[in-house]
Amino acid sequence: MNVRHAVIYVPGLGDSRIGGQLLAMKLWRLQGVRAELFQMNWSDGEPYEPKQRRLLARVDRLLKQGYRVSLVGASAGGSAVINAYAERQDQLHCAVGICGKLLSHGLSSVHPKYYQKNPAFLESMRRLQGSDEHLTKAHRERILSLRPLYDESVPIAETRIPGSKERIVPVFGHVFGIAYGLLFGSFGIIRFIKRLPLVTAGDTVE
Repeated sequence: MNVRHAVIYVPGLGDSRIGGQLLAMKLWRLQGVRAELFQMNWSDGEPYEPKQRRLLARVDRLLKQGYRVSLVGASAGGSAVINAYAERQDQLHCAVGICGKLLSHGLSSVHPKYYQKNPAFLESMRRLQGSDEHLTKAHRERILSLRPLYDESVPIAETRIPGSKERIVPVFGHVFGIAYGLLFGSFGIIRFIKRLPLVTAGDTVE
């Protein structure tokens, strides 16, 4: 059986500057997956809901084309990935965070200035708690988190959802952690994606 994998990568805040991240997607494609970048455009003033609908619509199109679709989110993009994964957990293959904001222990862990500049991010964060509660045990095991030894932007406790997988990359700092994850970490991420069995609607817990 010829399995076709597709990866949708969601950058964090400041995703109007994506040149280097687009180049990283070329490296991912060389490893045998269809990789594309999806911009949330966090700072454009548009509400979060239509952004999330477009992301889910892209997921659905790739599913109809026969791909096993995985979501990868960096930094704030991790929140959008988990929200989308929670809505499509029986269809999506897996979710990955790179220095990602995957869990919310309260909105105060983010400086208010980031919410002011990126209002859609605030709504994404508000949804995280409900998304976490909606995930089953089996689907949590299909989430991978990459984080650096130290992250000055995202608290370590919020980079990993309980019951998920975690890998620590050998760098310090948020920006270096994302760069490492997109480049050197990509090999481990894609191995994780390809080795997971097919997700089924029966992968639920009462």
